[in-house]
Parts: sequence; C-alpha cells; structure tokens
Amino acid sequence: MKIIDEKGKIFGLINIIDLAVLLILVLLVGGGLKRMGKGPMSMGKTKPATITVEVLNIKENTVDAIFIGDPIYHYDKDQQFGKIVDKKVEPYKEPAKDGNGNTIMKEVPGKYTVILTVESEVEEDPNAIMVGGEQTRVESAFKFENKNVEFTGTVLAMEIE
Repeated sequence: MKIIDEKGKIFGLINIIDLAVLLILVLLVGGGLKRMGKGPMSMGKTKPATITVEVLNIKENTVDAIFIGDPIYHYDKDQQFGKIVDKKVEPYKEPAKDGNGNTIMKEVPGKYTVILTVESEVEEDPNAIMVGGEQTRVESAFKFENKNVEFTGTVLAMEIE
C-alpha cells in the first residue's frame, strides 16, 4: 500500500492540504488552551492577610451600616473580599483656605472617613496578589458591598502572613 495514492490522499484517507489545515488548527487551539491556563486565576494556595481599607467622604448612615464581623464583597460579583475585623471612624477633612490664604485641612460636617481592617485570604505569585478574584495592590480602589451597604474604598496596606 502506498503512503500517497493516485488521488493525493495519505493512506487513502485524507488529502495532504486538509491534513496541513487540520494540524494548524490543532496547534492553534492547543496553544490557546495552554496560554489561558497560565492566568492569575490558576494560582492555587491561599494565605491569610490583613488588609487596611480607607473609605472617604461617607455619611453617618453609611458608617452606621458597616458592622464588625460582616463580610464584604466586590461590588456586583459573587467574590468575597474579606471579613471586617475592626472599624475606626474619623471626621472627614478637605483642604480649605484660612484667612491668611494658607491651605488647611477642615472638617466637613456630616461626613466621615472610615478605616476598616479586613481579614482575607489572598493568592499570590510574583506578578499579582489576588483578593476575591481581583488583582489587588496598595492604592487600588474598589467598590464594595454587603447586605447592608455599598461603598468605595482604597487599599492602604496589605500584610500577608
């Protein structure tokens, strides 16, 4: 039996050009699957972390709806960011000019700054730290929610054990 018959088919089964196209498709699909498998979501092991989140310029009713012990989630996702373990409330301050034209920090009535301490599980590799399915860095701002409240916070610090 010849390898290529008189019709140009290999072993009488498939045309050489069809075989070349099929091999290219298989290589492209295989390369795509291999590349997709190396994303940050496939890191694996988690480590405990303490994350400090600053929430600026919020009203008293929002402050009162943030409870120690409550989980917080990334807004509009089903991914938990962590659990609130501490809450510090301070008056919110904005820059303003005094009588001499100097810039001072002046309290804004009815507005607050909240510093949250959040316990979380993080995944890390040399390129990213993932918290709740999102790449997270110091100074990252996220919109958060739970059953009581939604707010935007900025990550001030991350301590990974």
